[in-house]
Amino acid sequence: MDTLLDFIEKVVGAKNILRGEDVRARSTDWITKEPCLALALVRPASADQLSQVMALCYEADQPVVTHGGLTGLVRGAVAASNELVISLERMAEIESVDPVGGTLTVQAGVPLQIVQEAAEQIGMQFALDLGARGSCTIGGNIATNAGGIRVIRYGMMRDQVLGLEVVLADGSVVSSMNNMLKNNAGYDLKHIFIGSEGTLGIVTRAVLKLQPQQSASQTALVACDSFESLVGLLQHMRQTLGGEPRRI
Repeated sequence: MDTLLDFIEKVVGAKNILRGEDVRARSTDWITKEPCLALALVRPASADQLSQVMALCYEADQPVVTHGGLTGLVRGAVAASNELVISLERMAEIESVDPVGGTLTVQAGVPLQIVQEAAEQIGMQFALDLGARGSCTIGGNIATNAGGIRVIRYGMMRDQVLGLEVVLADGSVVSSMNNMLKNNAGYDLKHIFIGSEGTLGIVTRAVLKLQPQQSASQTALVACDSFESLVGLLQHMRQTLGGEPRRI
């Protein structure tokens, strides 16, 4: 094991592989605050570094667990004492902004709120929104196919993604970084990985689809006495307001 960690250290640098108490100082989720018990925590800075790390782990039959913003509720980031944690916290750049095409190209470690703010700066919006927007990351949103509080109008995270780059377990890099809404060029590989919870690969980059900003919004508290009346209310709003509610 020490030999594997030494090889990984040569890839990411000594300060980007944490061991011992430096790992224990980190928690596995925001609810329990339990310390991370992983053997080590690795912080690659690029898809190339992650690819090399995963190839080394694959060759050594070493299990890994991916860490994003650690805002999940199902303890999917808990690592055993014989496992390595791959943290994408250093892969947190917005690589490009396309106001004409209405897209953002981002690394997986970018927090959702940063993406929302970048979209607002060009007069657009990123449709996904969660209460954990300041902490959750785009990679985690994609891996879990997050829904959030705008899902009735704009759909799941799957509907906001145009392209993906993913590193597989053996270190292979799958790139499908499409930035066009219209794409009928065969199999759409990104949908295999969206919602896969990291079981098929680790998302490293994504092309995100933006929406026009709403010119105005109104807030109302509406109480319904039955599920049937709620369905009727939604149908009425679709017909009279020119669209579905932004948040429910």
